[in-house]
Amino acid sequence: MKYDLLIESVKIVCGDSLVSGDIGVKDGRIAMIGLLSPDTSADLKIDGRGLIALPGLIDSHVHFRDPGLTHKEDFESGSMSAAAGGVTSVFDMPNTVPTVTDVARLKDKIHAVSTKSYVDFGLYGGASEANLGEINALSKAGVIGFKTYMVGPSAQNSPEYEGIVSVNGVGLLKTMEATSKTGLVHAVHAEDGELVSFFSEMLKAMGRLDPAAHYDSRLNMVEALAVERAIAFAERTGVRLHLVHVSTKEALECVRSAKTRGVRVTCETCPQYLLLTNKDLERFGAYAKFNPPPRGEQDVSSLVAGLKDGGVDILVTDHAPHTRDEKEAGRTSIWDAPSGTPGVETRLPIVLTMAQAWGLNYTDIARLCSRSVAKIFGLGSRKGSLLVGFDADIVLIDPYAEYTLKASELHTKAWETFLFDGMKVRGRVMYTVLRGSVIYQHGVGFTSKPAGSFIPGPMFMGL
Repeated sequence: MKYDLLIESVKIVCGDSLVSGDIGVKDGRIAMIGLLSPDTSADLKIDGRGLIALPGLIDSHVHFRDPGLTHKEDFESGSMSAAAGGVTSVFDMPNTVPTVTDVARLKDKIHAVSTKSYVDFGLYGGASEANLGEINALSKAGVIGFKTYMVGPSAQNSPEYEGIVSVNGVGLLKTMEATSKTGLVHAVHAEDGELVSFFSEMLKAMGRLDPAAHYDSRLNMVEALAVERAIAFAERTGVRLHLVHVSTKEALECVRSAKTRGVRVTCETCPQYLLLTNKDLERFGAYAKFNPPPRGEQDVSSLVAGLKDGGVDILVTDHAPHTRDEKEAGRTSIWDAPSGTPGVETRLPIVLTMAQAWGLNYTDIARLCSRSVAKIFGLGSRKGSLLVGFDADIVLIDPYAEYTLKASELHTKAWETFLFDGMKVRGRVMYTVLRGSVIYQHGVGFTSKPAGSFIPGPMFMGL
């Protein structure tokens, strides 16, 4: 048997097991997992001794800012950052300029980014009461899911949120009724927009300009009340609700309760909510301004427990880059800085480093960062696992490599705003393989031109 790629003598995360063996790849798919026969050959062989093979990571929450905001990031720089971090598929959010709220804009975005991406990519459609008539068409045109914000943006950021915000409860209910009919996942940013506006204006009137004012404007109850409302609407409509970047103990308790009642709800969290607390706002200032804000120690403990027991379904990044100048605007007034932080390249080394402290093993990491993501978004028969017949999306890591994260070595345009510069980590991405082709190799860099493909959602009927 001749394979296109053969990874020899590697430890493989296969389902809930870690096994030793070889991986053979043919025509972009995994053709063999096991032990080589004597007559086996391959066009390319990788010596996997000392390495661990994980399914290529999927980051279902990135903002690559393309089109319209490419001074912050574009699909080339963002996908390079992803590939260097062992990520083989990303799902990009719709709050670009223009926002992805109809089929024409979706087509334009696919055209704009498809030749730039080093990894496979899915695209969300925006959803609100403003585009109810477009939702069914967007599902058939291939969006991976829908996204709605329950809180409005600042005035300077309003163009990138046009048509994807539902602060009003009736509007959100109508939107969920429409998305429920498509069968796609409806991702919701759950913060109570009315309360955020009220607290923000109150704090500004008090003269609060300090970083902690950001936290005080978005207290735990702001998220918890919005999560309760979103879950109640999901329970009524039957929509497949996915709550993005859950950050509080109260919100996670709402999710747990809903799951026991049979509500179709899943949730995610991100490394920044596991490594930082609200006390770090004073230390990092606007660089640690993201929405929701970092929380307290009890919230961190609750989220870590959720990673282990399934209360939290997936671990993603909410990679949301901004320029250094944009963040520096918050030095005199926290209100003037945009919210968001980069992270798509460093999720895997951070998780590998923290795995023991968080009580996770390699199969947990594969579940949280690959398999469950694919399952939630309807790709579980093709991506997210190292199984025969699946796309050969593979990341090979050296679990013993120790090094220091350096912002200047990241591939994102927003490297100057990276929060964890200088963090000592253990576990390095050695090879990233996309559909059987090595796209990144440590010490070599990117081994081919962008070769990522559009991943249509499960309701796709053609463009």
